[in-house]
Amino acid sequence: DFEVVAVDHGSQDHTSALLQRWLGRLTLHVHRHEGGSLLDALNAGLAWCKGSYIARMDGDDLCLPQRLEEQADWLDANPNIGLLGSRVEIFAGPAGLSEGYRSYQDWINSVQTPEQIARELYVECPLPHPSWMGRRESFERLGGYQDSDLPEDYHFLLRCVGAGIGLAKHPLALLRWREHPQRHSRTHPRYKREAFFRLKARFLHKLFLQDRPAVVWGAGDRGRLLIRSLLDEGAPVALCVGIDEGDGLRATEAHGVPVRLPQQLPVALPGPILVCVGTPGIRPSVYAWMAERKLVEGKDWCFAS
Repeated sequence: DFEVVAVDHGSQDHTSALLQRWLGRLTLHVHRHEGGSLLDALNAGLAWCKGSYIARMDGDDLCLPQRLEEQADWLDANPNIGLLGSRVEIFAGPAGLSEGYRSYQDWINSVQTPEQIARELYVECPLPHPSWMGRRESFERLGGYQDSDLPEDYHFLLRCVGAGIGLAKHPLALLRWREHPQRHSRTHPRYKREAFFRLKARFLHKLFLQDRPAVVWGAGDRGRLLIRSLLDEGAPVALCVGIDEGDGLRATEAHGVPVRLPQQLPVALPGPILVCVGTPGIRPSVYAWMAERKLVEGKDWCFAS
């Protein structure tokens, strides 16, 4: 009991003709969408969908046979959730996955419950876009996808949080997510790190900081990029936290923001701490430091990288 809306976004491989073979076997609507951006194609697909639940995936991924049934049953049983993802299996060609993508798969599959999603919200998009199934009213309430200069899935998800739409992830891996060098997320400028940080800064300012000045933990490339992005969004940044690597602080300021060692921070912090470091294995020491200061994750501090 489902329909398939296939949006043929300017393909060159006779996609529409190939899909015609499936007509009669299921409710299939093939729409040729010439020109425009990916956002235009996504919104066109939303407009053509008739169901109360809308699931999406990309043309190069593999949907497991039970995916729609599992996700629809889960949404039936959880009326407070408006957008549901799933765990995924990332796969590549003969060379296999890089260590970086294996780590990314482990991270994204570990973020499952609404509480975990809220905790990791500003690290990266915690719900893989091609695994989404959402209620029609969730998409309609937000007016579909917006802003073609930013990563569209992460932007939509952050707007869901701002609108109070519940997020969750199905515990099963219901999608095989293909990794290859020509992926849109690897080649289009809106998926560059600068765009992600601009988006993070916008919603950190709006949803988390709420006009409180930020303390950015991290004086490296990522921390500096976050500071610059926050300042560009009009969010005040009071302090930057750097680490003594044996030769003292390497810089005393970052984009005009003073850099201090952790032990030099005042007892009464000027605002929440945004932890923005990429060092592997650093989380236990961050958690220990925050616990010693009796700082509450999600209120006094959060991870932002």
